[in-house]
Amino acid sequence: MNDNVLKSQAFKLKGRLYTFTTMQLLTTDSNLLALQMDAVIAKAPRLFDRAPIVLDCTSIKEDGLDLQALCQAMRERSLIPVAIQGGSPLLETLAQCQGLAVLNATSTRDKTVAKIETTVDKPVNKTKLLSTPVRSGQQIVSKGGDLIITSTVSHGAELLADGNIHVYGALRGRALAGIAGDKKARIFCQSLHAELVAIAGYYCLSDSMPSSDGPCQIFLKDESIQVEPL
Repeated sequence: MNDNVLKSQAFKLKGRLYTFTTMQLLTTDSNLLALQMDAVIAKAPRLFDRAPIVLDCTSIKEDGLDLQALCQAMRERSLIPVAIQGGSPLLETLAQCQGLAVLNATSTRDKTVAKIETTVDKPVNKTKLLSTPVRSGQQIVSKGGDLIITSTVSHGAELLADGNIHVYGALRGRALAGIAGDKKARIFCQSLHAELVAIAGYYCLSDSMPSSDGPCQIFLKDESIQVEPL
């Protein structure tokens, strides 16, 4: 490639990792899927607004699924279907007709990859420290390390960290630790009144978690969010 071509280069290709929400389909009943999507979105509307979704089809029979209708229902609810995985050759063809990508990974394979990644040497963590309150609408992100908040977190605020999250005050809003896939990450706070907490993509909404006026920790055990006092 000569210098003239390089100077007029239109794009560059880069490798980058993103976290997607996977919707594992357990039924092909369009009405039931729509009702349950409405129920989940109502609990955390901002979390799912324009969220990219991967459809896991390993547990259903493709002949009963109206993929076009499902994708339309998702888009009407501001969900964005981007890919499928675990589908039959027929379902993969239908997915491509809908403009969806086809992923070869299955849920079993995803867990295996996650275990392999945890054995790789990681760079030194970079901790991010914030000493002022996190107000509604703010999003604080710590890439490559822990996030420490020495004040309170308001409703509507969002904390994201590759590592652990420490809040030395009341935790409201949303806190997502281990966003790069670290299932050993934890969330620590002085009192828990959060809208949502998540570890490595596994989340728990406010109506499913116990509130706590004392110090507690949130962690992942058997792919389920646990809350324990400190």
